[in-house]
Amino acid sequence: MKNNKIDKNLEKVRINIYNVLAILIVIIPEYFAELIYSIEVSQHKTILPNEGDAWENDTELKLSKMNIYELRLMAKRLSIHGYSNENKNTLIRRINRKSKNRIKWKSLKIGNISKTL
Repeated sequence: MKNNKIDKNLEKVRINIYNVLAILIVIIPEYFAELIYSIEVSQHKTILPNEGDAWENDTELKLSKMNIYELRLMAKRLSIHGYSNENKNTLIRRINRKSKNRIKWKSLKIGNISKTL
């Protein structure tokens, strides 16, 4: 009978110790991590602009919104070779570079035509 009471008390003490350890090891660090994250987020001033003029004018912003499938279709239309091996960031850079080159080439062609007239 005495052993039974001691066992029950030991079990209660063990459960209480586990509860305290859970609070110390899991809950408190989780609270601090959440607090630090919220402080860090509130201090960022470089927030992406809403979809407006900046998104319409800046091709890199448009490309960053696309998924990898859409980027690969765009690369195929632009005749970029080896696009299937590229990751998203590299593909965005290559498409951006290719589209700028096309715009420059078209403007040069239009400029040459206007000079001859």
